[in-house]
Amino acid sequence: MKTQLMKLKHILIAVLLPVFLVACGESDSEEAPQGELPANEKAVVEALDSIGAQYGQSDEGPLDWVLLNTEGCDDALLEKLKGCKNLKTIRYTSGTKITAGAIDALKNALPNAEVEKLKEE
Repeated sequence: MKTQLMKLKHILIAVLLPVFLVACGESDSEEAPQGELPANEKAVVEALDSIGAQYGQSDEGPLDWVLLNTEGCDDALLEKLKGCKNLKTIRYTSGTKITAGAIDALKNALPNAEVEKLKEE
C-alpha cells in the first residue's frame, strides 16, 4: 500500500508540476517576452538580420550582445553599433571584414562594452 501511494505521489507530481509552471509563467519551451527595442537600435537590428549576425536583447529591450560572424560584418556596421549604448558584449570572428581601426573606434565609443575577437579552434 505504501509503495502504491509513493507511485501515486510521483505521478501527481509529474502531471501537476508542468501545469503549475505554465500557470506561473515558467516554461522551458518559451522564452520570456522582451521589451521593445529603442528606436535607434531598430535599424541596427535590421542590418544585423540582413547579414546573418547574431544578437540578444536585455529584458528591458536594448541590445545586450552581438556576435559578428559573417563576411557581411564590416566597419560600416561597427559605426552603427556605436549608437547602442547598452551593449555589453561585442564578439567578432576572423571571417568578417572588420579592421583594427574600426575596433579601436568602437572601444572608444563604448568603453563599458567588452569587445573581443573570438579565437579560432
